[in-house]
Amino acid sequence: MRAATVDPVTAVDPTLPGLVEFFDRERLSGLLGRPVHVDRLRHKPGTSAIARLREDDGGISWLATYSPAAAVKLEKADSRAAASGLEIERVAVPDHPDHHLVAGPIELDHRLYKPLKPFREAGLGQIFADRTVTVLNYNPQRRVVFELRHDGDRLVCKVGTGKPHADGHLLAALTSSGVPVLEAVEPSGLPRSRHAQYFGWFGSGDLSTVEPWSAGAASYAAGVALALLHAQPPAFGTHRWRAPAGSLLDLVEENSLLCPELARRLERLRAGLEPLLRRPGRAALMHGDFSADQVLVDGSDIRLTDLERCTYGAGASDLGSFAAVEVLHSLPLSTGTDVLSLPRTAAMLDGYSAGPSGATDSEVLAWTIFHLLSRLSDPFRSCSPTWRQDMADRLDLMEDILW
Repeated sequence: MRAATVDPVTAVDPTLPGLVEFFDRERLSGLLGRPVHVDRLRHKPGTSAIARLREDDGGISWLATYSPAAAVKLEKADSRAAASGLEIERVAVPDHPDHHLVAGPIELDHRLYKPLKPFREAGLGQIFADRTVTVLNYNPQRRVVFELRHDGDRLVCKVGTGKPHADGHLLAALTSSGVPVLEAVEPSGLPRSRHAQYFGWFGSGDLSTVEPWSAGAASYAAGVALALLHAQPPAFGTHRWRAPAGSLLDLVEENSLLCPELARRLERLRAGLEPLLRRPGRAALMHGDFSADQVLVDGSDIRLTDLERCTYGAGASDLGSFAAVEVLHSLPLSTGTDVLSLPRTAAMLDGYSAGPSGATDSEVLAWTIFHLLSRLSDPFRSCSPTWRQDMADRLDLMEDILW
């Protein structure tokens, strides 16, 4: 039996009263004195909440709130700001004078601060304040992607907290094997580090931005390219990967803690899904985070990009990941919708089946549900004021697909 409609409740952590403000765009804008909203929330219960802060004029920074027990983190942020000549905003949380909302530029993200050190050493410590630099994507405490001009070239730089699995050597090897991936470049005169990668600009956008009625050829090409990637020999020192059953247990536990009223339904879903993933299908060198926005498009030509999570595992997982993202972008869907017939997914699967690899519909559907489950908390992380009901609705969809 499905859960009844749940009233949205945003105060999920009584030790962080400032977290409530993340979910109320109007109140937050009033507190900061300008139109803003947040997403990409990272919540550490009892300690902190950090999210991407988005300005209506296109500006991007971060917003945080800390418990008094984590005050040292705020002190360190102040120290980084003083050393960098950058400013941090601080406003008191209404009715909670010991709690604050803190906003700062990407350069002061505490986990990206060290990876960005080479830029500071090169005199680029305030690079994101430069109007010639455009932030394309920012995931707090994880990664920033930005466009810059250098020696007349249009480049994309990705700086992350960890070394990407797909380094320049692997990308070059894939290209030489005919896999259309976006290769890394090494421009002279720009900061270098194991945390940074540079790429040349390609195309006019990604596959998610192409209208569905005209995306067929590029989606088909993406499927062919993925099949070719899956046909490559292992590229890492170990072929081991975590069994899906363990990941399923973690996902059920995490989402049950976040939304306890869904716990029984989540466990029932796990019990029904786990047997379908016991035999994960053909092992392959996989993308690891495959979706339409990881496929750059230039007319009928495409490049696979963002292989930072490239690993060795179940090839069908990539197919399910692609389908799951298109499902979420297509919401709401009618009950009984064939999710593998959505336009980009259908064309991509046709292209994949034309290549040297293959997967059954049942395999793809099982992995689609898995990846929908892995994204079940996205409404919370997006700070949707209706996140509880949004999660319940998404669980409805997963149950419809499974049963």
